[in-house]
Amino acid sequence: MATKTILLILICLTFHPLLATSQGLPRFNNNTDRESLLVFKSRITHDPIGVLGTWNPTSPFCNWTGITCNVTKQRVTSINLENLGLVGTIAPHIGNLSLLNILNLQNNSFFGTMPQEIGRLFRLRTLSLGSNRIQGMIPVSLSLCSRLSYLDLSYNHLQGSIPSELGALSELEDVSFSNNFLTGHIPSSFGNLSSLSNLILMSNSLKGPLPEGLGRLPSLIKLQIGLNNISGEIPHSLFNSSSLSFLAMAVNRLIGTLPPDMFTNLTSLTTLFLGGNLLSGRLPPSIGNASSLTRVDLANNSFSGQIPWLGNLPNIQILSLQNNQLVNDGPSGMDFLTSLANSPQLEVFSVAGNRLTGNLPSSIGNLSRQLSLLVMNNNFFEGALPGEISNLVNVTLIAFEHNSITGTIPPSIGTLPNLQYIFLHENRFSGKIPESLGNLTYLTEVHLSNNLLEGTIPSSLGNCQRLQLLDLSVNLLNGTIPRDIFRIRSFGMVLNLSYNSLTGFVPSEIGRLNMIQAIDFSSNKLSGDIPSTIGDCSSLLYLDMSRNSFQGTIPNSLDKLKGIDYIDLSSNKLTGNIPVSLESLRLLQVLNLSRNQLTGEVPTAGIFRNMTAVSLSENLELCGGVPGLGLPKCDSPGKKSSGSRLRIVLIASFASVAFIFASVLGFWFVTRRKDSGIRQVNEKADSPEIYPMYRQHDLKLATRNFSSECLIGEGSFGSVYKGVLSDGSLAAIKVFKMGQHGASKSFLAECEALRKYGMGAGVSPRGDVYSFGIVILEMFTGKRPVDNMFSGDMDLQKWVSMHLAGNSRDIMDHELKQKEGKPAYDDGVGRMLNIGLMCARKSPEERPTMREVSVLIKKVKAGLSE
Repeated sequence: MATKTILLILICLTFHPLLATSQGLPRFNNNTDRESLLVFKSRITHDPIGVLGTWNPTSPFCNWTGITCNVTKQRVTSINLENLGLVGTIAPHIGNLSLLNILNLQNNSFFGTMPQEIGRLFRLRTLSLGSNRIQGMIPVSLSLCSRLSYLDLSYNHLQGSIPSELGALSELEDVSFSNNFLTGHIPSSFGNLSSLSNLILMSNSLKGPLPEGLGRLPSLIKLQIGLNNISGEIPHSLFNSSSLSFLAMAVNRLIGTLPPDMFTNLTSLTTLFLGGNLLSGRLPPSIGNASSLTRVDLANNSFSGQIPWLGNLPNIQILSLQNNQLVNDGPSGMDFLTSLANSPQLEVFSVAGNRLTGNLPSSIGNLSRQLSLLVMNNNFFEGALPGEISNLVNVTLIAFEHNSITGTIPPSIGTLPNLQYIFLHENRFSGKIPESLGNLTYLTEVHLSNNLLEGTIPSSLGNCQRLQLLDLSVNLLNGTIPRDIFRIRSFGMVLNLSYNSLTGFVPSEIGRLNMIQAIDFSSNKLSGDIPSTIGDCSSLLYLDMSRNSFQGTIPNSLDKLKGIDYIDLSSNKLTGNIPVSLESLRLLQVLNLSRNQLTGEVPTAGIFRNMTAVSLSENLELCGGVPGLGLPKCDSPGKKSSGSRLRIVLIASFASVAFIFASVLGFWFVTRRKDSGIRQVNEKADSPEIYPMYRQHDLKLATRNFSSECLIGEGSFGSVYKGVLSDGSLAAIKVFKMGQHGASKSFLAECEALRKYGMGAGVSPRGDVYSFGIVILEMFTGKRPVDNMFSGDMDLQKWVSMHLAGNSRDIMDHELKQKEGKPAYDDGVGRMLNIGLMCARKSPEERPTMREVSVLIKKVKAGLSE
């Protein structure tokens, strides 16, 4: 019986399609190669540059473009069709090219699955299919290509796990499966790949621990597994790999500590990326003598303790330690900074978001003359900013915001010829803004808000002809606004001078800023007329000139601001009629003219149809308008509407400004605080059976007639205001935009949710996570939940979910497609859409917290950077 079984197995093996000999299959020859190549060509559906035009039966196939043959046998040994824009599938007949050594189809648009028949190519040494759209699983039959040394399947849409059988390819040297959708564990059999030099598995969904055997591979040079879900501790064997040069494991779930002597054994290591994990403990002291290091990223972990001496890093170019819990206690606490004077190649240095204290030493000026980015924000530094910073002649960005730095801004900063970005906001700087800033001809952004700066705005800033953003808000500045600022034609983002004590007129030259998107002069002491030339600021989205002493009439020229979204002219001394021409501003969503001296009839078309999108309170001589405004008729005074009574504090509205304002003013170049410090209030709810009832008039009083000062958030269908009710209690009041299609559905959904949340607990912040998820889906698809395509059971979330399994470019917003086309970019968009779907889950309990969302987005960002 046993003999028969063995015989049967031998017969099966003889006729197996991958193991059959010439006795079981036709002998492969020149004709076989020709026919196989012609079938391969027939599967190409698009050849944009006609490269396959030479592939015809009448000419020798060894002369065809991309084909190389064996000289003696005239058999195909190489197919090289890299980067030709070809579209199609890979024909299984490729497996008939029995002498093939090289198959290179990289950077095309091949789709479908990888044919199992590739496993017949026993002589294959190079298989390069990266940067295509290949789907399905990695064929197990690849393990039969026993001579394979180079395997690149990166930037495709491969799924499933990595076959453990690939661990039998003893000649394999280079493996790249990065930027796919692979799952499961890294096979432990990879520890048997004794010839392996480069293993690149980044940007997948791999999980589980790292195989211990990887650290024992004698030839391993590059290990890149970032942007996965790898967990557990880093194998100790990896820290003893003397051949290892490049170790990148950023944005995973690695835990544990780093051995103190790890850099003593990693003698060849040049690049170390471990950012975005859960690593803890102290930084290894041996890092200070790791003379071969060029790039180190240990950011976004939980490292603690003192930053060690870093005095023997002559080749270091990038050193990022930001967002940890590092300290600098004691008299030698800043020695790490002083010791970096021995690193002449340093270009990027960041210790932002730690617990560093004390004064900044003058030795900061001894850092590398090659330094480009100096990032030390979100710490607890005190004292003055050393003038020696002017020694850093190649620095392009300095970030010291969110500290407690005092004294004046050193005038010597104006001698830095390449400086483009200044982030000094949220400190305690005093004195005057240096005139020398006008010498910085490359200056692009200046952030000096929330300090104690005084004196006048330097007119020399008008020399900074590349300036796009100037934020001097919340200081003690006085004097007039210099005309020279309005001669900067590059101003394309923000001019924010709010919350100072500026006086005088707004110069008519403001009309020259035809690229500016946001102007905020609010809360100053400006006077005179609002210049009519402001209508020439044709790109303006946001205009706030409230809480000043402007006089005269509202300029008719405002109707030229066709893209404007937000106008606030409240709390001034404006007189005359409201220009009827404002009705034509179709994109305007907020118009606040309250607390002025306006007279006459209120227009009734355009934005004026929506009673809560327009604020007109405390203009006693106004009349008419839509009935909901509660104004008297122009021919006879009438009583204001008393409003209706509501069970839940939800009002219909058209206000929508927070998102536009944030997109304009929120262009921050460096990382912010980990925690914004937003205070959460959690009070006991009233009895679920009894709800207080409020009139609309009560809610107007509570929010100062829905003043922008009380606005605390905004979504697609409404805004949220902070209100103080008549009994002194605080309330969050949501105002729905009922004029927008789909808002009523959202209103009913939120009422249903409040019943859900109200069962045993107060309202959860996860409701805001849902809104954030919808915003993400809107931004990356260009679709909105209220589009006509969504009806019945089909909504935005379900539509994205159905299409995301394929190519994310199929549902990507058209403008995003035009900007980028790289697979890494497309993958980043796909990951962001997945984050949006997680946030917009129907059940609040299934949604992530905003902290978790922040971590996920940082992973996407790190992947693009890496």
